[in-house]
Amino acid sequence: MDKPADPASHLSWWLPPWLTGTVAAPQQLSQPILPGWSFVSITEQNSSRPDTEREIVAHESYGRQIGRLLDAVAALIAERAPEAPDLPEFTALDELRARIDAIKCDAAERRIDTLRDDLAALRRTRPNAFAERAAALRMLLDE
Repeated sequence: MDKPADPASHLSWWLPPWLTGTVAAPQQLSQPILPGWSFVSITEQNSSRPDTEREIVAHESYGRQIGRLLDAVAALIAERAPEAPDLPEFTALDELRARIDAIKCDAAERRIDTLRDDLAALRRTRPNAFAERAAALRMLLDE
């Protein structure tokens, strides 16, 4: 019997193809990870009416709901009598609102930076479309 050219080839009959290199891997692989996944899973175990809750969240996000509650509680705190004691919970609430506002401002700055980059690309590739958008933005900024 002739000696195999590849010493490992006599073992390859029982190895899976991906291990022996006989199956080519795709040159490009793109697959969504957890399509439709959400940070919060609404089920019968955490909601008495999950279908209703999902519909509410589809129209009014948890962030929007919590933001409105924070605003209302802050307004109630502001209406307190001046001689009422400052409670640490109120300070914590104010600090939370400040952190949330900072996150919103950071996100707005990133969106503006992206818009600036998009406008620069539009200026290079479609000057007429850029001129129209720039004029509309100037009018808005001058209001």
